[in-house]
Amino acid sequence: MAIIDRNSAIPIYYQLKQHLKSQIEAGELRPGDQLPTEAELCDQLSISRAPVRQAMAELAREGLIYRRAGAGSFVAPAAATSFIQQTKLRVLAHYDVRWLASLEQAVARWNKEQRQHEVDLDIHMCGRREFHQVLQRSVIRGEAPDLAAMDFVWLSHYATEGYLTPLNELDARWVGDTAQDLETPVVRNNTFSERLYGVPVQADIGGMWYRKDWLAREGMEPPVTWEQWIKLLDHFAQPSVMSRYRHQFALVLPVTASTGEATLNLLLPFMWMAGANIVSDSGDLVLGQYVEEVSRALRFLQTITLDRRTYLPTDVFRSRWWHLARYFAQGMAPFALGGSYEWPRIREESAWDDEEDAARHLGFMLLPRPSEDVAPVGSLGGTSWVIFRQSAHQDLCLELLKLMATRSASSAFCEENLQVSPYVSVNQGFIRPEHPWLSELVPLLAHVRNRPMLPNYARVSGYLQDMIERVLWDGMDAETEVRKTAQALEVVMTAL
Repeated sequence: MAIIDRNSAIPIYYQLKQHLKSQIEAGELRPGDQLPTEAELCDQLSISRAPVRQAMAELAREGLIYRRAGAGSFVAPAAATSFIQQTKLRVLAHYDVRWLASLEQAVARWNKEQRQHEVDLDIHMCGRREFHQVLQRSVIRGEAPDLAAMDFVWLSHYATEGYLTPLNELDARWVGDTAQDLETPVVRNNTFSERLYGVPVQADIGGMWYRKDWLAREGMEPPVTWEQWIKLLDHFAQPSVMSRYRHQFALVLPVTASTGEATLNLLLPFMWMAGANIVSDSGDLVLGQYVEEVSRALRFLQTITLDRRTYLPTDVFRSRWWHLARYFAQGMAPFALGGSYEWPRIREESAWDDEEDAARHLGFMLLPRPSEDVAPVGSLGGTSWVIFRQSAHQDLCLELLKLMATRSASSAFCEENLQVSPYVSVNQGFIRPEHPWLSELVPLLAHVRNRPMLPNYARVSGYLQDMIERVLWDGMDAETEVRKTAQALEVVMTAL
């Protein structure tokens, strides 16, 4: 079986890391054995150096390997086994596992400091679509995980259902100190009934990636308005321009429900900018009151997905969420809707390796607006660690979350992955010349909005994704579909 599956949602670096880790744990690689060099692994697996470096760095931080200057990397000596107690913690995670390193490193630090009470992680991974099913079945059976990493928008549902433990119950003082430094929209997404339920790893901003270097070469500026954006798409769709940059498409964006939550996350801001809302601040469904505004946003998008369909990848209708960044990273399009979280995947699929590369070649911006008079807006995303009510090890789980939530840990994670931190103090530290990319990214947080915070958000999101697919891909009338979706959601909300 191949070590690396490029079509998997699991990042390349993590696949390599787990392969080497399993060899070490199985004794195939023994203490003192030298590992292949980064260059050798790149050649053997036909991957870029970035995922190899990250895999080796994480193995080193977890104490599984060590590096000797000028000599290479070696398997670390076996750890002493004189511990008195070992606790196995069950962890549920979906395949987008970059933030899993924050937990694994916290466990490595804990085990180093607490040798008489070590922690072992039993990690179960599944796709985003299966996540809810797997979690609900385990809770019903009384076998809920101890910890799970959860998208911000799912948290309110599981808090309402009573699955999660409010962190205030475990350490109110620590929660109060932590919450004071969280960015305001991040606090909002992790709080329910004035209690904090999640420890966030990073904050994501939904927007658009673009090739800064290509625009500069063409003497063009990033688009501010919808009209400017269409002109740029038309320009980059010209055969002469496509020949110059060897790209195949002008744009990559989600158009169907196959991209799951990414479809709504990335397209909802178009509706906000058109003056629409889906749910009121009090949690009431108000889509039916904004039929005209939502229809306006969808009709604009139809000028791309219907009128300019040849500008898009031919198989975009069945693409998964992780495919969007791949098209862009491989130089197949100058523009791609996406989130700030996608830099690590772009790095894996491209020749770019560090923050300087990102700042030189790439741009990330909030979506173009109907006009310059409309305020810019992006959607907030992110992943948080939560503790389950059924866990018999809640206090231990909290201690691990505390290790993950230190400002130094957040800063290191965000610097390595070029992510926005959930902490105000960490983000303020990124606004300096040494961080040309993060300095441009962090200020965008001032313009983000939270997606609807509903107990049944996943179900509501599914209806909206289907509406978007029918309008943008099947070419159905926007106003008719918005009205039908609003009526269907009224029934759903009433029945709950």
